[in-house]
Amino acid sequence: MAKDLYEIMGVKKNSSQEELKTAYKQLVKKYHPDISKEPNAEEKLKEITHAYSVLGDENKRKQYDMVGDASFNGTSGGYSYSSNFDSDDFDFDLSDVFSRFGFSREDIFGSSGFRQSSHTKRQEWAELDLKTRISIDFVTSVKGGKQEIRMPKDIVCDACDGTGSKSKARKTCDACGGRGRTMIRKQTPFGMFAIEQLCSKCQGHGTTISDPCKVCGAKGHTKTTTTMTVDIPAGVNNGDVIRLRGGGNSHNGEAGDLFIQVFVKEHDFFKRAIYDLYCEVPIIYSDLILGTKIKIKGIQDTITLSIPANTRPETTFKISGKGVPDPNRRGVHGSLFVKVILAEPVDVNREYKDLLGKLGKIDEKTKKKIQDKFKEYVEF
Repeated sequence: MAKDLYEIMGVKKNSSQEELKTAYKQLVKKYHPDISKEPNAEEKLKEITHAYSVLGDENKRKQYDMVGDASFNGTSGGYSYSSNFDSDDFDFDLSDVFSRFGFSREDIFGSSGFRQSSHTKRQEWAELDLKTRISIDFVTSVKGGKQEIRMPKDIVCDACDGTGSKSKARKTCDACGGRGRTMIRKQTPFGMFAIEQLCSKCQGHGTTISDPCKVCGAKGHTKTTTTMTVDIPAGVNNGDVIRLRGGGNSHNGEAGDLFIQVFVKEHDFFKRAIYDLYCEVPIIYSDLILGTKIKIKGIQDTITLSIPANTRPETTFKISGKGVPDPNRRGVHGSLFVKVILAEPVDVNREYKDLLGKLGKIDEKTKKKIQDKFKEYVEF
């Protein structure tokens, strides 16, 4: 069950936008991965930011209060995906997460409460995470399936087991003592200042190598093209992003994630709106008048639809439960909407015209009734 967004933000449902903004600032201070010591700080901040992106927008908040979080994200199996990502969402950077909502770093951390480094944790994570796009057919997007993709990615160097060292040994940096950062003290007219900076000897790793691996150039990883099988969740929509955990680059014993944005090809018969399917079926005039049964080969199965006698053209029939599965609620599907339209005759031969002439004589009473009703405007 999806977590309540108000609970994630730690606010009440009737909180004002100002109270939401204050809560968000406090949570960013607590969980920003560049300064937080909390476990899973990155995942927590993503969760908080998603909650604020919905509740901080008046229209999205109203939609959430009515139908919940189903319109904004979802999960399926060992993968996760988020719905309706745009290009900004797809290039989302946690190190500057608050700027998406008009905050500056000073707004969140104050004028001296945050020092940005060229080697922040998020920058390291950004090197691990990968992004790609795939195109799938309409039926796969509804029913789900599997698709193979080939991705260039970094893998652990076999020659040095990822250590970057030919002897597979690294030693603690004697310049920073393994911290990865050093302190520089400077005397100024205003007193002594201590400045922390990236260790120039180990470049922030905390360890050094005396015999670099020639295969990977001491990086500990090499580039290769890997074939991966992606599970496509049933109900995934155009623009959704699937997250394959561990599918990214592998550096220093850690693996990033692969983010896959999905594009769905159009179908020549069915159209989709969220979890509902729509189609139009041409019906001959006699079947509309006398009634008939038609079979629709749906995405999931074959559906028999009864067309009652005297059905008017453009009538739409709703078939519940025969639409797209909702990935957020197991066993729940949208509906299928079938519009019947009048089919144009293909072969208008002499026999057909003769029958139409006889039908026209039978319909003279109907024609007279129309004439009497609209005599001021229409004459047959």
